[in-house]
Amino acid sequence: MDKYLFSSGGFIDIQGISINPNKSARVQALCFFGENIVQMKFVEITGDEYQAWGNDDDYLISLVGHKLGMGQRVQSWSNDPDYKPEPIKTYHFTTTDIPTTTINDNRSVHNDADVAKIQTLQEQLEEQQKKLKTITDLLINKGLV
Repeated sequence: MDKYLFSSGGFIDIQGISINPNKSARVQALCFFGENIVQMKFVEITGDEYQAWGNDDDYLISLVGHKLGMGQRVQSWSNDPDYKPEPIKTYHFTTTDIPTTTINDNRSVHNDADVAKIQTLQEQLEEQQKKLKTITDLLINKGLV
């Protein structure tokens, strides 16, 4: 799916939407900063927000980003401190359920400690594969397989 860019410099990727017709929607979104998945979030859209969605998917994407504290949806982003991202469309949300914590989360599988563990496990797996190949080759050469 597409990644949608926000003024925080982060992206969201809408993974799925569950709809209760005429009542609510539950949106599953992956939140990114750079290429790292920071966290998976579920966002509930109900009441006036659900009614305002209508057929405007840009509204839904912007609302999800807003509820996740990602800022305003923008066209492009730059590391240049003087760059001002251009909004896609400005929506005025009245929702109050914006998170008070930052979206950076060290529980991600992309933190340094977990990456080191994954690399160690990958090395162990590669060693086991080499041993299995050696055993298989021996069995084949002896005609036992």
